[in-house]
Amino acid sequence: MRATLMYGAGDVRVEEVPDSAVKLPTDALVRVTASCVCGSDLWPYASMKPQDGPARMGHEFIGVVEDIGPEVTTLRRGDLVVAPFAVSDGACGFCREGLHTSCTHPQAGFWDGEPGEGGQAEAVRVPLADGTLVKLPVEADSALMPSLLTLSDVFGTGHHVEPGKVFDAVTGLDGVPAGYRDMADRRSLKVLIKP
Repeated sequence: MRATLMYGAGDVRVEEVPDSAVKLPTDALVRVTASCVCGSDLWPYASMKPQDGPARMGHEFIGVVEDIGPEVTTLRRGDLVVAPFAVSDGACGFCREGLHTSCTHPQAGFWDGEPGEGGQAEAVRVPLADGTLVKLPVEADSALMPSLLTLSDVFGTGHHVEPGKVFDAVTGLDGVPAGYRDMADRRSLKVLIKP
């Protein structure tokens, strides 16, 4: 499958990588239908040392559940889901208080802590799927997709954006390196990716 990898500052490539797959009983495999380049992706784009790469990129995505582990109970194959920027179990005390970024589960964390996974790809393995993924009540071809994608991250951080203009560029997976350059050069605020 194809995925975005960052090799160092300014060095973003789309390459063939091993297919993502369910590894743990609480995982889901999601086929990505929409993703984006986030402003926080620009930190490593500007400063990543080559010895720290390559790193899979992407922590904001929507997709269709393709497979689930045997302990996943709230999702089914074919469900359309949005993934937030944090991985969480949804069950710990912090999660029950709505503080998913402070989840105490040993697998909890952020997408940059998931080696070999990232949302700027054709598919992604999602740990702790029951707590991490949220089912969407629309079809995958809904015109609401760009707006729903904001639920993964920018909704909470992009309140300063001009109304109706969250994404100012749209690209396929092959255009992701140019999307990084456009955001770094301030030509785009956020780039929508449709694999």
